Amino acid sequence: MKNVIIAVFFIISGTFVAAREISDASQISLLTGSSGPELYSTFGHSAIRIKDSVQNLDIVYNYGTFDFNVPNFYLKFIRGQLAYKLSIQRFESFVNGLKSENRSMIEQVLNLTIEQKKKLFYLLEENYKPENKYYKYDFFYDNCATRIRDIVKIAYGDDFSYHYSSEWEVGETTFRNLIDLYLGTLPWPDFGIDIALGLPTDAVARPTDYMFIPDNLSIGFDLATIAHDGEIVSFILSKKTILNRMDIEPKIFFITPGRLMWTLFVISLVLSFQSLKNGMNIWWYDVVYFSLIGIVGWIVFMLWFFTNHIATKDNLNLLWAVPFHFPVFLFWSKIPLHIRNLYVLIFGAIDILILVLWLIFPQNYHFAFIPLILIMLLRFVVIQKGIVKSII
Repeated sequence: MKNVIIAVFFIISGTFVAAREISDASQISLLTGSSGPELYSTFGHSAIRIKDSVQNLDIVYNYGTFDFNVPNFYLKFIRGQLAYKLSIQRFESFVNGLKSENRSMIEQVLNLTIEQKKKLFYLLEENYKPENKYYKYDFFYDNCATRIRDIVKIAYGDDFSYHYSSEWEVGETTFRNLIDLYLGTLPWPDFGIDIALGLPTDAVARPTDYMFIPDNLSIGFDLATIAHDGEIVSFILSKKTILNRMDIEPKIFFITPGRLMWTLFVISLVLSFQSLKNGMNIWWYDVVYFSLIGIVGWIVFMLWFFTNHIATKDNLNLLWAVPFHFPVFLFWSKIPLHIRNLYVLIFGAIDILILVLWLIFPQNYHFAFIPLILIMLLRFVVIQKGIVKSII
Protein backbone atom coordinates (compact mmCIF):
# COMPACT_ATOMS: atom_id res chain seq x y z
CA MET A 1 0.00 0.00 0.00
CA LYS A 2 2.86 2.37 0.84
CA ASN A 3 4.43 1.78 -2.58
CA VAL A 4 1.08 2.40 -4.28
CA ILE A 5 0.65 5.73 -2.48
CA ILE A 6 4.18 6.78 -3.44
CA ALA A 7 3.56 5.79 -7.05
CA VAL A 8 0.28 7.73 -7.17
CA PHE A 9 2.04 10.75 -5.66
CA PHE A 10 4.70 10.75 -8.37
CA ILE A 11 2.09 10.27 -11.09
CA ILE A 12 0.12 13.27 -9.82
CA SER A 13 3.31 15.30 -9.43
CA GLY A 14 4.43 14.36 -12.91
CA THR A 15 1.07 15.43 -14.33
CA PHE A 16 1.36 18.81 -12.59
CA VAL A 17 4.87 19.37 -13.90
CA ALA A 18 3.78 18.37 -17.40
CA ALA A 19 0.99 20.91 -17.23
CA ARG A 20 3.64 23.52 -16.47
CA GLU A 21 5.82 22.59 -19.44
CA ILE A 22 5.55 24.46 -22.71
CA SER A 23 5.89 23.09 -26.22
CA ASP A 24 7.28 24.40 -29.49
CA ALA A 25 3.78 25.66 -30.27
CA SER A 26 3.79 28.01 -27.29
CA GLN A 27 3.95 31.77 -27.49
CA ILE A 28 4.70 34.43 -24.89
CA SER A 29 3.32 37.93 -25.21
CA LEU A 30 3.10 41.24 -23.41
CA LEU A 31 -0.42 42.45 -22.64
CA THR A 32 -0.94 46.19 -22.18
CA GLY A 33 -4.23 47.49 -20.83
CA SER A 34 -5.26 51.10 -21.30
CA SER A 35 -6.26 53.56 -18.59
CA GLY A 36 -9.31 52.61 -16.56
CA PRO A 37 -12.11 54.57 -14.88
CA GLU A 38 -10.63 54.39 -11.37
CA LEU A 39 -7.64 56.40 -10.17
CA TYR A 40 -5.58 53.26 -9.49
CA SER A 41 -6.03 52.20 -13.14
CA THR A 42 -5.35 55.63 -14.66
CA PHE A 43 -1.86 54.69 -15.82
CA GLY A 44 -2.75 51.37 -17.46
CA HIS A 45 -1.58 47.84 -16.74
CA SER A 46 0.96 45.26 -17.95
CA ALA A 47 0.96 41.46 -17.76
CA ILE A 48 2.53 38.45 -19.50
CA ARG A 49 0.51 35.85 -21.38
CA ILE A 50 1.63 32.27 -21.91
CA LYS A 51 -0.36 30.44 -24.58
CA ASP A 52 0.26 26.83 -25.60
CA SER A 53 -2.37 24.99 -27.67
CA VAL A 54 -0.55 21.66 -27.25
CA GLN A 55 -0.62 21.86 -23.45
CA ASN A 56 -4.07 23.51 -23.47
CA LEU A 57 -2.54 26.38 -21.56
CA ASP A 58 -3.62 30.02 -21.74
CA ILE A 59 -2.68 31.92 -18.60
CA VAL A 60 -1.64 35.41 -17.54
CA TYR A 61 1.10 36.28 -15.06
CA ASN A 62 -0.09 39.42 -13.30
CA TYR A 63 2.22 41.36 -10.95
CA GLY A 64 -0.44 43.93 -10.08
CA THR A 65 -2.54 42.07 -7.51
CA PHE A 66 -2.87 42.16 -3.73
CA ASP A 67 -4.90 40.51 -0.99
CA PHE A 68 -7.80 42.55 0.41
CA ASN A 69 -8.04 40.19 3.38
CA VAL A 70 -4.67 40.97 4.93
CA PRO A 71 -4.87 42.45 8.46
CA ASN A 72 -4.90 46.28 8.56
CA PHE A 73 -5.26 46.43 4.76
CA TYR A 74 -6.02 50.16 4.44
CA LEU A 75 -3.38 51.21 6.97
CA LYS A 76 -0.74 49.15 5.15
CA PHE A 77 -1.89 50.55 1.80
CA ILE A 78 -1.61 54.16 3.01
CA ARG A 79 1.77 53.58 4.64
CA GLY A 80 3.21 51.82 1.60
CA GLN A 81 3.58 48.53 3.44
CA LEU A 82 1.05 46.52 1.45
CA ALA A 83 2.60 43.50 -0.21
CA TYR A 84 1.69 43.11 -3.88
CA LYS A 85 2.01 39.71 -5.49
CA LEU A 86 2.40 37.84 -8.72
CA SER A 87 -0.79 35.93 -9.49
CA ILE A 88 -1.82 33.60 -12.30
CA GLN A 89 -5.23 33.73 -13.92
CA ARG A 90 -6.91 32.43 -17.02
CA PHE A 91 -6.51 34.67 -20.05
CA GLU A 92 -10.27 34.79 -20.57
CA SER A 93 -10.77 36.02 -17.02
CA PHE A 94 -8.09 38.70 -17.45
CA VAL A 95 -9.69 39.96 -20.68
CA ASN A 96 -13.17 40.02 -19.14
CA GLY A 97 -11.86 42.11 -16.26
CA LEU A 98 -10.55 44.80 -18.62
CA LYS A 99 -13.63 44.56 -20.82
CA SER A 100 -15.95 45.17 -17.87
CA GLU A 101 -14.05 48.42 -17.20
CA ASN A 102 -14.24 49.49 -20.87
CA ARG A 103 -10.47 49.34 -21.33
CA SER A 104 -8.60 48.55 -24.50
CA MET A 105 -5.77 46.01 -24.68
CA ILE A 106 -3.00 45.24 -27.13
CA GLU A 107 -0.93 42.08 -27.36
CA GLN A 108 2.70 41.94 -28.49
CA VAL A 109 3.91 38.42 -29.23
CA LEU A 110 7.59 38.04 -28.34
CA ASN A 111 10.06 36.82 -30.96
CA LEU A 112 11.65 33.95 -29.01
CA THR A 113 13.16 30.57 -29.69
CA ILE A 114 11.78 27.63 -27.71
CA GLU A 115 14.83 27.73 -25.43
CA GLN A 116 14.26 31.44 -24.80
CA LYS A 117 10.57 30.85 -24.12
CA LYS A 118 11.44 28.20 -21.55
CA LYS A 119 13.92 30.53 -19.84
CA LEU A 120 11.30 33.21 -19.30
CA PHE A 121 8.60 30.71 -18.43
CA TYR A 122 10.71 28.98 -15.76
CA LEU A 123 11.74 32.34 -14.33
CA LEU A 124 8.08 33.36 -14.05
CA GLU A 125 7.32 30.05 -12.37
CA GLU A 126 10.17 30.68 -9.94
CA ASN A 127 8.73 34.11 -9.21
CA TYR A 128 5.36 32.52 -8.54
CA LYS A 129 6.64 30.34 -5.71
CA PRO A 130 5.12 31.31 -2.33
CA GLU A 131 8.44 32.57 -1.02
CA ASN A 132 9.00 34.79 -4.10
CA LYS A 133 5.59 35.98 -5.26
CA TYR A 134 5.20 38.90 -2.80
CA TYR A 135 6.96 42.23 -3.16
CA LYS A 136 6.77 45.78 -1.78
CA TYR A 137 5.08 47.87 -4.43
CA ASP A 138 6.55 51.22 -5.44
CA PHE A 139 4.74 53.38 -7.97
CA PHE A 140 7.87 54.49 -9.84
CA TYR A 141 10.40 51.74 -9.26
CA ASP A 142 8.64 48.45 -8.57
CA ASN A 143 5.25 47.87 -10.17
CA CYS A 144 3.52 45.63 -12.70
CA ALA A 145 5.48 47.18 -15.59
CA THR A 146 8.94 47.46 -14.05
CA ARG A 147 8.76 43.84 -12.86
CA ILE A 148 8.26 42.71 -16.46
CA ARG A 149 10.90 45.14 -17.74
CA ASP A 150 13.44 43.66 -15.34
CA ILE A 151 12.57 39.97 -15.57
CA VAL A 152 13.06 39.98 -19.34
CA LYS A 153 16.53 41.47 -18.93
CA ILE A 154 17.35 38.91 -16.24
CA ALA A 155 16.18 36.05 -18.46
CA TYR A 156 18.21 36.99 -21.53
CA GLY A 157 21.14 39.03 -20.22
CA ASP A 158 23.46 40.36 -22.93
CA ASP A 159 21.40 38.70 -25.66
CA PHE A 160 18.67 41.26 -25.01
CA SER A 161 18.84 45.05 -25.36
CA TYR A 162 16.40 47.88 -24.81
CA HIS A 163 16.63 50.74 -27.26
CA TYR A 164 15.11 54.11 -26.51
CA SER A 165 13.41 56.81 -28.54
CA SER A 166 15.24 60.11 -28.90
CA GLU A 167 12.65 61.76 -26.64
CA TRP A 168 13.63 59.45 -23.79
CA GLU A 169 17.33 60.24 -24.26
CA VAL A 170 16.95 64.02 -23.91
CA GLY A 171 17.15 63.88 -20.11
CA GLU A 172 14.74 66.67 -19.18
CA THR A 173 11.48 64.81 -18.50
CA THR A 174 10.66 64.15 -14.84
CA PHE A 175 8.48 61.49 -13.26
CA ARG A 176 5.92 64.23 -12.57
CA ASN A 177 5.90 65.19 -16.26
CA LEU A 178 5.22 61.56 -17.18
CA ILE A 179 2.27 61.10 -14.83
CA ASP A 180 0.85 64.52 -15.77
CA LEU A 181 0.32 63.15 -19.29
CA TYR A 182 -2.35 60.86 -17.81
CA LEU A 183 -3.92 63.44 -15.49
CA GLY A 184 -4.79 66.15 -18.00
CA THR A 185 -8.51 65.34 -17.86
CA LEU A 186 -8.47 64.66 -14.10
CA PRO A 187 -7.87 68.07 -12.48
CA TRP A 188 -8.67 67.07 -8.90
CA PRO A 189 -6.53 63.91 -8.78
CA ASP A 190 -3.76 65.95 -10.41
CA PHE A 191 -4.12 68.59 -7.68
CA GLY A 192 -4.13 65.99 -4.89
CA ILE A 193 -1.15 64.13 -6.32
CA ASP A 194 0.86 67.36 -6.56
CA ILE A 195 0.16 67.96 -2.87
CA ALA A 196 1.10 64.42 -1.82
CA LEU A 197 4.22 63.81 -3.94
CA GLY A 198 7.54 65.43 -3.11
CA LEU A 199 10.94 66.08 -4.67
CA PRO A 200 11.60 62.49 -5.85
CA THR A 201 8.75 62.99 -8.32
CA ASP A 202 10.69 65.85 -9.90
CA ALA A 203 13.78 63.73 -10.53
CA VAL A 204 14.70 63.41 -14.19
CA ALA A 205 13.61 60.01 -15.50
CA ARG A 206 16.30 57.89 -17.11
CA PRO A 207 15.26 56.13 -20.34
CA THR A 208 14.73 52.86 -18.49
CA ASP A 209 12.57 54.70 -15.90
CA TYR A 210 10.03 55.64 -18.56
CA MET A 211 8.87 52.04 -18.58
CA PHE A 212 7.25 52.26 -15.16
CA ILE A 213 4.24 53.30 -17.26
CA PRO A 214 2.74 50.32 -19.13
CA ASP A 215 2.31 52.24 -22.40
CA ASN A 216 6.03 53.05 -22.35
CA LEU A 217 6.91 49.45 -21.53
CA SER A 218 5.04 48.51 -24.69
CA ILE A 219 7.10 51.04 -26.66
CA GLY A 220 10.27 49.72 -25.04
CA PHE A 221 9.41 46.20 -26.18
CA ASP A 222 8.70 47.49 -29.70
CA LEU A 223 12.19 48.97 -29.91
CA ALA A 224 14.05 46.14 -28.13
CA THR A 225 16.20 43.51 -29.84
CA ILE A 226 17.26 39.96 -28.98
CA ALA A 227 19.91 37.61 -30.34
CA HIS A 228 18.90 34.45 -32.25
CA ASP A 229 21.97 32.30 -32.96
CA GLY A 230 24.18 35.38 -33.18
CA GLU A 231 21.71 37.34 -35.30
CA ILE A 232 20.12 40.45 -33.75
CA VAL A 233 16.37 40.54 -34.42
CA SER A 234 13.36 42.51 -33.26
CA PHE A 235 12.01 41.44 -29.89
CA ILE A 236 8.42 41.68 -31.14
CA LEU A 237 7.13 39.10 -33.61
CA SER A 238 3.62 40.48 -34.04
CA LYS A 239 1.24 42.97 -32.51
CA LYS A 240 -2.55 43.13 -32.42
CA THR A 241 -5.45 44.76 -30.62
CA ILE A 242 -7.52 42.37 -28.51
CA LEU A 243 -9.92 44.88 -26.97
CA ASN A 244 -11.12 48.20 -28.32
CA ARG A 245 -12.37 50.73 -25.83
CA MET A 246 -15.85 52.07 -26.53
CA ASP A 247 -16.03 55.84 -26.98
CA ILE A 248 -17.03 57.68 -23.84
CA GLU A 249 -17.84 61.32 -23.26
CA PRO A 250 -14.94 63.03 -21.50
CA LYS A 251 -15.82 64.38 -18.07
CA ILE A 252 -16.10 68.14 -17.94
CA PHE A 253 -15.15 69.65 -14.60
CA PHE A 254 -16.67 73.11 -14.23
CA ILE A 255 -15.25 73.41 -10.72
CA THR A 256 -11.52 72.85 -11.08
CA PRO A 257 -8.87 73.45 -8.41
CA GLY A 258 -7.69 76.58 -10.20
CA ARG A 259 -11.15 78.10 -10.53
CA LEU A 260 -12.10 77.26 -6.97
CA MET A 261 -8.89 78.59 -5.43
CA TRP A 262 -8.96 81.85 -7.41
CA THR A 263 -12.61 82.31 -6.45
CA LEU A 264 -11.61 81.81 -2.82
CA PHE A 265 -8.88 84.40 -3.28
CA VAL A 266 -11.41 86.96 -4.57
CA ILE A 267 -13.69 86.23 -1.61
CA SER A 268 -10.74 86.66 0.74
CA LEU A 269 -9.84 89.94 -0.95
CA VAL A 270 -13.37 91.30 -0.55
CA LEU A 271 -13.63 90.19 3.09
CA SER A 272 -10.22 91.67 3.90
CA PHE A 273 -11.07 94.98 2.24
CA GLN A 274 -14.40 95.17 4.08
CA SER A 275 -12.78 94.32 7.40
CA LEU A 276 -10.16 97.05 6.97
CA LYS A 277 -12.73 99.57 5.81
CA ASN A 278 -15.31 98.90 8.53
CA GLY A 279 -12.98 97.79 11.31
CA MET A 280 -14.67 94.37 11.26
CA ASN A 281 -12.79 91.49 12.83
CA ILE A 282 -13.11 88.29 10.77
CA TRP A 283 -11.01 86.13 13.11
CA TRP A 284 -13.27 83.15 12.33
CA TYR A 285 -12.15 83.23 8.69
CA ASP A 286 -8.49 83.01 9.66
CA VAL A 287 -9.18 80.18 12.10
CA VAL A 288 -11.00 78.15 9.44
CA TYR A 289 -8.63 78.88 6.54
CA PHE A 290 -5.31 78.49 8.33
CA SER A 291 -6.54 75.41 10.19
CA LEU A 292 -7.42 73.76 6.87
CA ILE A 293 -4.00 74.64 5.47
CA GLY A 294 -2.43 73.22 8.61
CA ILE A 295 -4.37 69.97 8.30
CA VAL A 296 -3.11 69.60 4.72
CA GLY A 297 0.37 70.18 6.09
CA TRP A 298 -0.02 67.41 8.66
CA ILE A 299 -1.14 65.01 5.94
CA VAL A 300 1.95 65.89 3.89
CA PHE A 301 4.09 65.48 7.02
CA MET A 302 2.63 62.03 7.76
CA LEU A 303 3.14 60.87 4.17
CA TRP A 304 6.76 62.00 4.35
CA PHE A 305 7.84 60.64 7.73
CA PHE A 306 5.43 57.80 8.49
CA THR A 307 5.09 55.91 5.21
CA ASN A 308 7.44 53.90 3.00
CA HIS A 309 6.42 55.67 -0.19
CA ILE A 310 9.56 57.05 -1.84
CA ALA A 311 7.61 59.59 -3.90
CA THR A 312 6.13 61.31 -0.82
CA LYS A 313 9.51 62.04 0.80
CA ASP A 314 11.21 65.49 0.83
CA ASN A 315 7.92 67.26 0.12
CA LEU A 316 8.49 71.01 -0.10
CA ASN A 317 4.75 71.67 0.09
CA LEU A 318 5.44 71.87 3.84
CA LEU A 319 6.87 75.34 3.19
CA TRP A 320 3.42 76.74 2.45
CA ALA A 321 1.13 74.06 3.93
CA VAL A 322 2.60 74.63 7.39
CA PRO A 323 1.40 72.05 9.93
CA PHE A 324 1.85 74.59 12.77
CA HIS A 325 -1.12 76.61 11.46
CA PHE A 326 -3.23 73.90 13.05
CA PRO A 327 -3.61 74.24 15.99
CA VAL A 328 -1.83 77.64 16.35
CA PHE A 329 -4.75 79.59 14.87
CA LEU A 330 -7.22 77.85 17.18
CA PHE A 331 -5.48 79.66 20.06
CA TRP A 332 -4.38 82.74 18.13
CA SER A 333 -6.03 85.28 20.44
CA LYS A 334 -4.25 83.80 23.48
CA ILE A 335 -0.76 84.09 21.97
CA PRO A 336 1.30 87.17 23.02
CA LEU A 337 1.34 89.94 20.42
CA HIS A 338 5.12 89.91 19.86
CA ILE A 339 5.07 86.16 19.16
CA ARG A 340 2.14 86.57 16.76
CA ASN A 341 4.02 89.33 14.98
CA LEU A 342 7.14 87.16 14.62
CA TYR A 343 5.05 84.19 13.41
CA VAL A 344 3.40 86.31 10.70
CA LEU A 345 6.70 87.83 9.56
CA ILE A 346 8.50 84.47 9.30
CA PHE A 347 5.85 82.55 7.40
CA GLY A 348 4.87 85.58 5.32
CA ALA A 349 8.50 85.90 4.20
CA ILE A 350 8.58 82.19 3.26
CA ASP A 351 5.41 82.57 1.18
CA ILE A 352 6.86 85.60 -0.64
CA LEU A 353 10.07 83.66 -1.33
CA ILE A 354 8.09 80.76 -2.82
CA LEU A 355 6.30 83.09 -5.25
CA VAL A 356 9.51 84.93 -6.21
CA LEU A 357 11.34 81.67 -6.90
CA TRP A 358 8.34 79.91 -8.42
CA LEU A 359 9.86 79.24 -11.84
CA ILE A 360 13.15 77.91 -10.49
CA PHE A 361 11.85 76.14 -7.41
CA PRO A 362 13.20 72.54 -7.21
CA GLN A 363 9.72 71.08 -6.68
CA ASN A 364 7.13 71.66 -9.39
CA TYR A 365 4.15 73.21 -7.61
CA HIS A 366 0.60 73.05 -8.95
CA PHE A 367 -0.60 76.36 -10.42
CA ALA A 368 -3.61 76.32 -8.06
CA PHE A 369 -1.24 76.69 -5.08
CA ILE A 370 -0.62 80.33 -6.07
CA PRO A 371 -4.02 81.69 -4.91
CA LEU A 372 -3.75 79.64 -1.71
CA ILE A 373 -0.40 81.27 -0.93
CA LEU A 374 -1.70 84.72 -1.91
CA ILE A 375 -4.63 84.32 0.50
CA MET A 376 -2.20 83.59 3.32
CA LEU A 377 -0.09 86.62 2.40
CA LEU A 378 -3.19 88.81 2.24
CA ARG A 379 -4.38 87.66 5.64
CA PHE A 380 -0.88 88.00 7.11
CA VAL A 381 -0.82 91.64 6.00
CA VAL A 382 -4.21 92.31 7.60
CA ILE A 383 -3.29 90.42 10.77
CA GLN A 384 0.06 92.17 11.06
CA LYS A 385 -1.58 95.56 10.65
CA GLY A 386 -3.96 94.70 13.48
CA ILE A 387 -1.06 93.56 15.67
CA VAL A 388 0.86 96.82 15.08
CA LYS A 389 -2.25 98.84 15.85
CA SER A 390 -2.77 96.90 19.10
CA ILE A 391 0.86 97.43 20.13
CA ILE A 392 0.67 101.16 19.47
